[in-house]
Amino acid sequence: MREQTHAATTGPGLRERKKAQTRDAIRTAALDLFEERGFEGTTVDQICARADVAHRTFFRYYESKEALLFGWGFGRHIVDRFAAAPADLDLWAALAHAFDGYTNGTADEPAGTMVRRRELRRRFADIRSVHEFAILRIDALAQDAVGIAAARLGVDPDQDLRPRALGALLAGLTRRVVVDGGTEGAAAWVAALRDVLPTTDRAEVAGDTESSPRTGPSRSS
Repeated sequence: MREQTHAATTGPGLRERKKAQTRDAIRTAALDLFEERGFEGTTVDQICARADVAHRTFFRYYESKEALLFGWGFGRHIVDRFAAAPADLDLWAALAHAFDGYTNGTADEPAGTMVRRRELRRRFADIRSVHEFAILRIDALAQDAVGIAAARLGVDPDQDLRPRALGALLAGLTRRVVVDGGTEGAAAWVAALRDVLPTTDRAEVAGDTESSPRTGPSRSS
């Protein structure tokens, strides 16, 4: 019984470690090949051969070759921390909280890997499939941010512009990092946000005044 209990406890951890190893092997093989042969000169079959994984295994971890140039990255970490911000924070304080907690690198993707990705994205930014993948990923992040902001404010984003304004802000920042290759650290973005949205103006920006437009143009005209 003890052995079964021990296996049940340690089993998932072992599976997760194996998954992480496979994901890392595919990622490392792909980045190496992109550096050696270029993006267009690298195929999924070549990545699989270098990583020693089956073709179907590749697609369990990555949706496409383009996905290997990205990752959770800047935008995803910010959105996740925005969602997890304490409920008592107002919208902009929650966003500042998300930026304050951003670091370069995660437990499953060290900073060095993120640097390699950024350099490769810059190198291949003009390739159509890479650019289109980036735009789709950024749009998805922005939509997530809109939903989170709307839930925090308790509003309908089709009737209240504030969640979409915040989503557009995050989309712009993410594009700067992911597409344009910006290397500004999180602290610089926090400082810029606070300069644009100073503490004294946050209540007004949050939409508490009647003068702040919340909805789009009237359709009655």
